[in-house]
Amino acid sequence: MMSLSRALTIRLTLLGVAIFAAGIAAVLAFTFITEEPASLRNDVTSEIIRQGVRQSAEGLLMDKTPELLKIESASPLLWYVVSDGRSVVEYARELRPSLPIDVRLDGPTIAAQMRVGGGGENALTFDILERDGARIIVATGGGVPGWDLILVHFLRAIAGPALAISLVFGIVIAAAISMSVSYIAGTLRRAAEAAASIDPRAPRGLLPTLKTPVELMPLTNALNSALDQIAGNMDVQRRFMNNVAHELRTPLAIMRTRVDAVADAGARAALATDVNRLTTIVSSMLQLARLHNTELPFEPVQLNRVARDVLVDLAPLVLGNGIDIAFEEEGDTERSIEANEATVRAALANLVDNAIRHAQVRSTIIVRVIDGNRLEVADDGVGIVATQRAQMTEPFNRLSAHSAGAGLGLTIVRDIMAAHLGKLEILDTQGGGTTVRLLFPDMAGGSI
Repeated sequence: MMSLSRALTIRLTLLGVAIFAAGIAAVLAFTFITEEPASLRNDVTSEIIRQGVRQSAEGLLMDKTPELLKIESASPLLWYVVSDGRSVVEYARELRPSLPIDVRLDGPTIAAQMRVGGGGENALTFDILERDGARIIVATGGGVPGWDLILVHFLRAIAGPALAISLVFGIVIAAAISMSVSYIAGTLRRAAEAAASIDPRAPRGLLPTLKTPVELMPLTNALNSALDQIAGNMDVQRRFMNNVAHELRTPLAIMRTRVDAVADAGARAALATDVNRLTTIVSSMLQLARLHNTELPFEPVQLNRVARDVLVDLAPLVLGNGIDIAFEEEGDTERSIEANEATVRAALANLVDNAIRHAQVRSTIIVRVIDGNRLEVADDGVGIVATQRAQMTEPFNRLSAHSAGAGLGLTIVRDIMAAHLGKLEILDTQGGGTTVRLLFPDMAGGSI
């Protein structure tokens, strides 16, 4: 996965290096263009000569460095003279012209560079420098150093300033990269937080555009448009489901009356089973439609009290199917949650109904409330394979093709928990079976 911060850092760094290298190249090009060739060659030659000068008790000595030897062999008109006032080292004296100036060595300490003769072939270079307390004169002319030596000379001359400039430039580039990456990351993070806060039940185009950078506006507008279209499609589907459920209630009631009038007992029982299943589907669809289209009122609710009331209401159904049911409480029994009591009752009723439908002979269902905000319904039935659990909350997904249910029970429970910002978990029951756990947020902090 590509990191935007890393890509931006690398590209800005490479851009900075390229700009710096281009600046150095521009300085060198400007120098080579504006500098007189003869003066430039003499300057480089003088520097190379100075590198070979050293002092001893007997006077000045000249070490012939490889660079100096290279210049001597390539320069037939080269001459130079080096003096500290006591001794002189001279090369090709017969080529040296008369010096046009007199530099007194007994005067004040000075360090200077002088060019005489303009930029023509007769240009001379005088360098006066101080070395170990002594003043040394280096005069030269006629040198023809190669471009490699000239380039090294200039790179060495600008090494100090270039290092300082590169250090400052690097700090500025690093600061700019850090601020740029931080700004872009912050903008994307705010957009992601805004997207995460959108209610999945009403995904309208709510991504902020007021402070969004111009570069991100096309993406933001496209996402807002897509969210508006999704929300519109969801509204159409909800209205359709609600209308269908309402329209089917009257025909189903009439059908039930006519089924009761069928003389054949076997046919009447089969038709009654089908009508009951259709009635269950329609009732579940109505529940889902109301859940999605209605703003649920919340109030403090004690989960253990609601569980007892629902079990009392369902006791005849449970006992009529030959199933044992038990209620257990653990932890804080006085704790309340912020919830809609009617939908919590519907969720628990759907879970118990599911447990009854998939129960085996002489099964036991345990309803357990833990710490006032955790509700569990455990059975010892056939259980649900772990790979199928994520699909069980999808509409019309039944555990068995022969199940009499509508496949909407867990879907309703899932949507009820989403409305409460809670969590639904499907787990194994110890010893076999399935446990469905509902986790409700705390009243104070909203945490689970």
